[in-house]
Amino acid sequence: MLTLLRTGRWQGFTAVVIVAIVAFGFLSRWQWDRAEQKQIQAQEQTLSERAPTTPSLFDSPDEFTPVSLTGTYDPNAVRFVRQRPLEGRNGFWVMQQLRTIEGSVWVLRGWIPSGIRAGDSPDFDADDQETVTIAGVVRPLPEGADFDAEDRGGLPVDQVTEITTGQLPPATAANWYVQRQAANPDTLIDQSVELIPVPLPVNDDLQNISYAVQWLLFAAVAMGGWFFFLRREARDSGV
Repeated sequence: MLTLLRTGRWQGFTAVVIVAIVAFGFLSRWQWDRAEQKQIQAQEQTLSERAPTTPSLFDSPDEFTPVSLTGTYDPNAVRFVRQRPLEGRNGFWVMQQLRTIEGSVWVLRGWIPSGIRAGDSPDFDADDQETVTIAGVVRPLPEGADFDAEDRGGLPVDQVTEITTGQLPPATAANWYVQRQAANPDTLIDQSVELIPVPLPVNDDLQNISYAVQWLLFAAVAMGGWFFFLRREARDSGV
């Protein structure tokens, strides 16, 4: 077998197998890291079982911290996040700024179905000046690029594709937004619009763990296949 390994053909084949094994190892580690991240996120979501607090807009609460804020919605600060399906139907996430004593903070008010034409914004009455207390959880507001006119393709200016600082008009100081779960009073009860609270993400780390194990199995198969073909050729050639 050592004689075969000195040939250029087997040296090339061995190099390919080594590269594949290393790549499979990296992919397995990446899936394992994803599973650990989901486990951490699941632990953070248990924060939502605590009583809500009222943080300062200048603080940085942990993700999924339950909060309660009181204010009025700004009718001039509404954005519809495109292509957000729910239960098999396409729709939008409704983002609107809540004006509090300290300033404004973005609130994910809920999900609303799309209209007949996908390019049209939903029929949503944002001009609601009643004081409201919302309960929800903190979600991070990541930075991102602007959604400029060249990227819009004729879409209305009140539609965005992501929840980022680049696509949403600036709020006061909060680097987070609130994913609403309840409101008092619920100002949408008497409206015909169907605004559904957006469910919290479901963390399924078992899928990532299974992928991590699969990549390790692929590495084992590559190693076993290399040895099998090397041994068979050595036997057939008598070297």
